[in-house]
Amino acid sequence: MSVRRARVLLGSALALALACGGGDVEPTPQGVEAAVPAGPPTFNRDVAPIVFRHCAPCHYDGGPGPFPLITYDDVHDHASQIVELTGKRIMPPWLPAPELARYAGERRLAQAEIDTLAAWVEAGRLEGEAADRPSDLPPAPPAVGTWRGGPPDVVLEMAEAFELPADGRDIYRNFVIRVPAAADGWVKSVELAPGNPKVVHHMVMRVDKTGTAARRDAEDSAPGFDGMDFAGALMPDGRFVGWTPGKAIDPGSAARGFRLQADTDLVLQVHLRPSGKPERVQVKVGLHMSERPATRHALAMELASTDIDLPAGAKDVHVTDRYTLPVDTYVVSVYPHAHYLGKQLQGWAELPDGTKKWLVRIDDWNFDWQDQYRFAEPMALPAGTVLRMDFSFDNSAENPHNPNHPPKRVTFGQQSTDEMAELILEIEPADPAKLVELDQNFMNGWLDRQIAHFRRVLAKTPDDGTSLIAMASLEARRGRPEAAIEHYQAGIAALPARADARIDLAIVLMSQAKLDEARAQLEASIAAAPDDARAHLTLGNVLRKQRAYDAAIVELRRAVELDPAGSESWNNLGITYELARNLAEAETALARAVELAPKRALFRENLARIHAAQGRDADALAGFRAVLEQDERSIPALQGLAMVLVRTSEPGSSGAYKAVEAAQRAVQLTQGREPAPLEVLAAAFAASGQRDKAIKAASQALALAKERGDATLIDRLQTRLAELAG
Repeated sequence: MSVRRARVLLGSALALALACGGGDVEPTPQGVEAAVPAGPPTFNRDVAPIVFRHCAPCHYDGGPGPFPLITYDDVHDHASQIVELTGKRIMPPWLPAPELARYAGERRLAQAEIDTLAAWVEAGRLEGEAADRPSDLPPAPPAVGTWRGGPPDVVLEMAEAFELPADGRDIYRNFVIRVPAAADGWVKSVELAPGNPKVVHHMVMRVDKTGTAARRDAEDSAPGFDGMDFAGALMPDGRFVGWTPGKAIDPGSAARGFRLQADTDLVLQVHLRPSGKPERVQVKVGLHMSERPATRHALAMELASTDIDLPAGAKDVHVTDRYTLPVDTYVVSVYPHAHYLGKQLQGWAELPDGTKKWLVRIDDWNFDWQDQYRFAEPMALPAGTVLRMDFSFDNSAENPHNPNHPPKRVTFGQQSTDEMAELILEIEPADPAKLVELDQNFMNGWLDRQIAHFRRVLAKTPDDGTSLIAMASLEARRGRPEAAIEHYQAGIAALPARADARIDLAIVLMSQAKLDEARAQLEASIAAAPDDARAHLTLGNVLRKQRAYDAAIVELRRAVELDPAGSESWNNLGITYELARNLAEAETALARAVELAPKRALFRENLARIHAAQGRDADALAGFRAVLEQDERSIPALQGLAMVLVRTSEPGSSGAYKAVEAAQRAVQLTQGREPAPLEVLAAAFAASGQRDKAIKAASQALALAKERGDATLIDRLQTRLAELAG
């Protein structure tokens, strides 16, 4: 399997065009009239500020607008059209109904601005002061070729351009960019650059940690792969990242950042529209990094329905969904999505006291101008609030956006000729500690709705292998492994060439300790696709669990040969060498994992543990401390640090007391319910001369070990207690 690699550019050396992005400055609020200058309006003084802010971000040479609006001559030649379209509020495009909610970067003109444009045309389209003395003329918009959010810290670029045909249907293409070590860390904000805004309608970025997107990319001869399903990629830590013409730049913040890991993949789903001649598209991603972890964490929530069936000629078919918030939350942004037949899209919140708050209402949906709407201030909603969605669809000939003439029946589907109904919300729990509760509550409901959809599909087509495999994946995520296994087996029977499904089935079988069955599925997968690195990695993991270490090493080495940048494979290879008591090879493999993903705490923990086992105490201490700088809650690092300090410190010394502090922190984090941290604490107390406390900690660890039937740990603790008693 080949994986296309991204080009990486660091620092401010690169300046790149980010087409179309207006609205960085908040427009004049509705109802606030600007001061009226004396004399007739002129372009330099009155019109240019409006055009530069609201029109020029899309209307420039090579931009998505059909003509440039940068100079006096540009605007003069199109003045009547500008007045007509702004007067009807067709331009600038902004779909949400006014005054129901306030969003950042609204592209709605104030009435005073519309009146100024009309008055300018009526007065004769005056330019103002002479061109050689344009003192009234404001600065021109930022030149194409600059990052509008400032020079990024890291720039990622598609390794090769995609060749868009001159003609034909719209294309949804998913471009995959591997995240390198340079981009491993916390991201404050992202700026997407479409590369060729003339043909890019919109794009959305997600992150894939499974390798699925990269495999589908590799299977396609051209860069990326077609479709609207993202290959399972998710919004990064619940944050929405997208680009549309005229979209305001989100400056982000360290508090609301997200974690990006090396060796994962960015998936950029791009809607492309042929221009009449061949075009090259090469997307770039600018990352603004943060030195601090995020403190406000988000979830991507989706109100949606797959129960869409629009008969030909139907004018008002409604699709609804609802969700009750279990905890206090903030809604940060909303992204409504339908296709060409959407008409009125509504989303709102019903508070427990009966208050209604609009999330979004679009009375005349236009697929061409879909966008994310980020609230000017996050909307606070108490627990018990019901989030509601109601989308209506018009499949009649009177709908000017209907792509079918005459209309035909349309049902749910991922293609633009199908229909969808989604209201994607970026939500934060008011109490960050309740993120997991909120996530689990919502995810279970979402999974249940998806499972219900595929049950309806399978009731009609019970042998549909694709739907069976999709159902299996959902059942696995819902925590029903036996149902997942059953559906995977049926799906594979219908589609025996789906090697990826065999790998996923093997992972579920592993979770149920059915290692022989998992191994058989993986061997069949490798027979069908011998160059699939994930299959070899997973088989190596199965063999390691079966304690067949030599065979596991063979598979894991094959995995890193196929994908040398696969840090997970290098890490697992190192662990397997450790179990096989080959510490030198374990160190080499784990060092490579750390090199590929230097901010992955788990990899550093493992390498530090090997250094400790080799007696390289200084390296081990440095490694554990580096992990704790990244993650102060890392229990393995706290335990490892404590044990090395116990071994290297004089009895009763400050090092021994530091060992106690580290071990106590590990016990606190596990709430005293795990025997291993208590065993370490007992050793630390003994080293610091606190014999009674050591006996108490060792006794507590022994009781837990007996509850779990861990014979090796029981023997070790009984020996420790005997030594302390003597």
